[in-house]
Amino acid sequence: MKVISIFSEKGGVGKTTITTNLGVCLAKKDYKTLIIDMDPQGHVGKLLGIEPIKRRILDVLKTGNIMQDEIIRKTRLEKLFIIPSDWSLADFTVNVARDPARHLKLKILVSKIKDMFDIILIDSPPSLELITLNILLASEGVIIPVALTYLGLVGAASTLKIISQTKKAFNYAPGIIAFVPNLYDETPYTKELLEKLRAKLGKFVSKTVIYKDPEIDKSQSYSTTVVELSPESKSAKAFENLVDEIILKIGI
Repeated sequence: MKVISIFSEKGGVGKTTITTNLGVCLAKKDYKTLIIDMDPQGHVGKLLGIEPIKRRILDVLKTGNIMQDEIIRKTRLEKLFIIPSDWSLADFTVNVARDPARHLKLKILVSKIKDMFDIILIDSPPSLELITLNILLASEGVIIPVALTYLGLVGAASTLKIISQTKKAFNYAPGIIAFVPNLYDETPYTKELLEKLRAKLGKFVSKTVIYKDPEIDKSQSYSTTVVELSPESKSAKAFENLVDEIILKIGI
């Protein structure tokens, strides 16, 4: 597995935070890493200091024509690259609705650049149906963040259902790499929810737990990642541990 989406049906579970920090950690471990931002909000580019894009990802997905120097952007880390997003991606469904291959647009793009990188991470929006389908069909594996709240656990169940429906409809679904407990604050309630999650999903839940950490909000206010700004923080250490877990699981 080298094409991995950070995916959840629910918003507010930390997908972009996990994607960007994992990308930075992988790049620091000398893996040539690409992040594809499939969220129209475009927050990945903002956190990695990318200037306004020359060519919109929507145009590339529609046409399949890739001009690498325009769409694949270097970041401040030598081994980390990004295909940034912008609000035009919200019109993806309208633009490709009549295309018979509308569900495979991202997979086609990934197939053309996959061999250039050691690993590709895809950041996903909470719910845009055709974009969601494109992400799942382009991915070889998924990492599912789970906010340790009641609705967070409900969202994890809904995410599993979407993956199962994709398998039934297209005879394909990416493998689940890990459910990642997020927003952990060591209260009795979050501990109880973590225990329920592990009891239900067992080995699919990562050993690593991502803490609710004000350093994450601080880093984002500086348009960077907590791994870069506060490398000694609890959350930064957790992201480093999570990367080590993922590397072992996927064998890169």
